[in-house]
Amino acid sequence: MPYLILLLLLGITQAGWGEDSASTEPPTIQKTSERLHFNVPPDWPIEKRGGIMAPIPIEEYLARKFKALDARLRVLEQQFNGFDVRLRVVEEQAKQQRQGLRSSEASSDGQPQETAP
Repeated sequence: MPYLILLLLLGITQAGWGEDSASTEPPTIQKTSERLHFNVPPDWPIEKRGGIMAPIPIEEYLARKFKALDARLRVLEQQFNGFDVRLRVVEEQAKQQRQGLRSSEASSDGQPQETAP
């Protein structure tokens, strides 16, 4: 979870490290539907509801955005959990190697090893 907070603070996205897709897209575009012109963000759908052609309500648009963000954050969280597990395995292997080296150093000191009868 701390990794997730760090990413949010740094603004790193899954698509590209440090690459901001919002800066490359225009904030709004003009969409035309049934001879009607709408200045909306590029991903804001225009639909006909109740016989009226209009952009979808802002609540639905934001709900879509938050669902997409939630899905992206879940993927990142799974990736970090995988990294955490891999890191623990590597740390455990390093610990075992250090213990193996210590035991081999102790036996090669030239001092006789005590053995139980």
